[in-house]
Amino acid sequence: MCFMMDPAYGRKTCYVQFPQRFDGIDLHDRYANRNIVFFDINLKGLDGIQGPVYVGTGCCFNRQALYGYDPVLTEADLEPNIIVKSCCGSRKKGKSGNKKYIDKKRAAKRTESTIPIFNMEDIEEGVEGYEEERSLLMSQKRLEKRFGQSPVFIAATFMEQGGIPPSTNPATLLKEAIHVISCGYEDKTEWGKEIGWIYGSVTEDILTGFKMHARGWISIYCMPPRPAFKGSAPINLSDRLNQVLRWALGSIEILLSRHCPIWYGYKGRLRLLERLAYINTIVYPLTSIPLLAYCMLPAFCLLTGKFIIPEISNFASMWFILLFVSIFATGILELRWSGVSIEDW
Repeated sequence: MCFMMDPAYGRKTCYVQFPQRFDGIDLHDRYANRNIVFFDINLKGLDGIQGPVYVGTGCCFNRQALYGYDPVLTEADLEPNIIVKSCCGSRKKGKSGNKKYIDKKRAAKRTESTIPIFNMEDIEEGVEGYEEERSLLMSQKRLEKRFGQSPVFIAATFMEQGGIPPSTNPATLLKEAIHVISCGYEDKTEWGKEIGWIYGSVTEDILTGFKMHARGWISIYCMPPRPAFKGSAPINLSDRLNQVLRWALGSIEILLSRHCPIWYGYKGRLRLLERLAYINTIVYPLTSIPLLAYCMLPAFCLLTGKFIIPEISNFASMWFILLFVSIFATGILELRWSGVSIEDW
C-alpha cells in the first residue's frame, strides 16, 4: 500500500511483485525450486530499469492498470530515451515546447490500436464528470465493447479510488454482480486481449506484465525479510519437469505470437533494457538446441575418429579462454550474490 499511495510513483505503478518463497523444500533444494538467482538477482536488477516481470503470484495490482488505462506520466517520463537523445541530440524546450511535445505524445498514443483511447489524466475528476466527458472519450457502445454490457461496472472503472457509483442501490448491484461474473460476460469484449489478464499463452503472467510495461507503467520489487507470500513447490522430479516444460511452451507461444517483445510495442513506453529482459525471458527455451549440439559433438568425434573443429592460433585460443573464464566468473558471482553454498550448487 505504501508503494501504491506514494505521490511520485503510485499513479504510474501497475503492480508490486514479491519473491516466491516455498514450504516443504528439502534442505539442499535438489530440484532448484527456490530459483534464487532469478528472484534474488535478476528481478532485483530489473527493479532499477522499469520493474520486474509479473511471475504469476505474490503480486498486488493497481486495478487501473488492469483496466487498460495509461499511467499518469510526468514530463521527464515523456522525454525521449537516452538512445534517441544520443542519435538526435538533446534540445532545450520552453514550457510551450514541452506542452506541444506532451500533446503530440498523447495524440499518438490515442491513435494506436493497442493502447486505450482514454488517459487517466482525462478522468481525474471522477464519476461526477463522467457524463460530460463520455462524449469526448468514447461512445457508450464502445465502452460496452471494451468492458462488457454492465453500466455499473463501466462507471466503477472510472473511479480512481475504487468503489461503486453512490447512486447504485443494493438490488441493482447484486444483479449486476451476477451478470459480470457469468462465464459469457467477456465474450466479444477486450477482456483477455487488451485489458485484464491476457490470454493466448499458458504463461499469461509474462504476457500481462509485458502489456502493462509497454503502455508505460512501472512495477516495483519488494523483498521484505519476512516472506509476504508462501506456496508449495513440486516435491518430485516428474512434477518439476512438467512445470519447467509448461514454462518453456508458454515462452515459445509468446515468441510466435503478435505480442512477441522482439517486434511488439515500439510505439509505447517500453524501455530498451526492459525489452531485452522480456526477450531473454521468452527465447531461453531455444538455447536447448545449441546445448544439445554441444553435448552430441564430442560423442560424434569419438565415434567417427574425426575432429570437426578447425585448428586455431594461440591468439584466437586466448579469446576462447577468456570467454569460458567470464562464464565461470558470472556463475561464481551469482552464487556469491544469492548466498547459495558450493554444496547446494
